[in-house]
Amino acid sequence: MRPGRHARERRANRLCLAQVAVLCACAVAAGPDAAAEDAFAGEFLTLGVGGRALAMGSAQAAIASDATSAYWNPAGLGQLSRPDAMFMHATLHGLDSYDYVNVAKPVGDGVWSASWLRVGVDDIPVTTVPDRSVPVSSTNRPTLRSTASFAQNAAVLAWGKQAAAGESAGLYVGLAGKFLYVSAPQGTNAFGFGADAGALGTWRLGDSSRLRAGANVQDFTRTKLFWNTVPAAGQPSQRDIILPNVKLGFALERDAGPSDSTVTLSADTDTKYDFEMHYGAEWDIARTLAVRVGVLERKSDADTLRDVTAGAGFRLGFTGGQSFTVDYAFIGGEIGASHRVSLGLRM
Repeated sequence: MRPGRHARERRANRLCLAQVAVLCACAVAAGPDAAAEDAFAGEFLTLGVGGRALAMGSAQAAIASDATSAYWNPAGLGQLSRPDAMFMHATLHGLDSYDYVNVAKPVGDGVWSASWLRVGVDDIPVTTVPDRSVPVSSTNRPTLRSTASFAQNAAVLAWGKQAAAGESAGLYVGLAGKFLYVSAPQGTNAFGFGADAGALGTWRLGDSSRLRAGANVQDFTRTKLFWNTVPAAGQPSQRDIILPNVKLGFALERDAGPSDSTVTLSADTDTKYDFEMHYGAEWDIARTLAVRVGVLERKSDADTLRDVTAGAGFRLGFTGGQSFTVDYAFIGGEIGASHRVSLGLRM
């Protein structure tokens, strides 16, 4: 494929994962050379998780500090001192079902996390006709034979810890291992294993400001997806390779407003798609109500698109230190906006 066509397909894929299903099926059918090292393999892993992160334009590599750190930067898990859980369910443009659940818990001197992410198109109709030897007509109408699903799954086991601490600085490191499984109609499936590694640093700037920096090297093992399709004679088995991606982020936090209120400005970039930028801002008011905005950049060979994101969060805290959060995110896009809601529980 020409680079221009690839870029247009990637833009559509991110907006509607139903098209990803079609592209993957075509790639498998085309043979081992069609997707041997595809920059768009594993595209479902780029959708993002958590209402807070998505409302801030996905600029999270430096500020990840809850259960979703396993996705954004596993080093962020090391900041947790209590068990934390996150759940999100969404329907993408009325077609794809998108689910995410994560549980994190401090164990020893580190924090362990287990999560599951699924993006799928379910109830795809499979039809047949009474007589396959003649065209469809009023006397040879299609009838529903069964339904099928196309689903992409990622199970992730992550770990993070504080590696160094000082009076005005801290360093956190983390690792994540993931198992990927893709199921398609007619018994077609694929599986693979991959790993991420992250680091996160914090520095206090005076009494009311903090600087944060983070890096997450995703799929540094060159994650491979092995398909169960039968290759052509003399050809190797079909496989897709998810290329490594380096996410870099910086953030500035400053105390502002009522007690325990903070303003956060964050920016991320990644290497997978020519250093696309992500920007986010948050005003967390008294650790109860948060207002967020962001910009999500998407590059192609012809132009650069910038989607506006926004959202809000509500936190209900208890005297024992437990809390319950609800976060909402609005994400603009070419073919319409999408809405995500996530629920969090800190125990």
